[in-house]
Amino acid sequence: MHRRDWTDVIGGCVLLLFGLWVFWHAQTHYDFGQMRRMGPGAFPGALGLLVTIFGLLILVPAWVRPGELPIPAVRPLLAIIAGGLSFAFLIEPAGLVPATVALVVVVSLAEQELRWLRTAVLAVALSAMAVLVFTKGLGIPVPAFRWWSH
Repeated sequence: MHRRDWTDVIGGCVLLLFGLWVFWHAQTHYDFGQMRRMGPGAFPGALGLLVTIFGLLILVPAWVRPGELPIPAVRPLLAIIAGGLSFAFLIEPAGLVPATVALVVVVSLAEQELRWLRTAVLAVALSAMAVLVFTKGLGIPVPAFRWWSH
């Protein structure tokens, strides 16, 4: 057992650094305005401060709470990265449906026990939702199947 809860220490540090970056970015790139008439940087700056405070609220107690060192899970990380890359490489030549199916199948490899039926149902459902939302609802000109659109 270690003297610190490293999982929460790492999470608190990530929130703290992200919140400080958002606050810095809002302060240096946007006008804060005044309390009577807030500028475009006031809301992101306030959110950055809020995230920084939450990071501190997680970090400080974790610094003195005992815990174990986290063991990073490499397989899920690699599967998620590979899924995103497969979507990116397939969306242009194959279309939205094959890219979405590839994304779901590759990301499902993150699990130790692959359940093909659940993966197939999820791939079909997400492909249908992607076509309905992006192509029909938002009017984004991405064909469902690229090779059928020529």
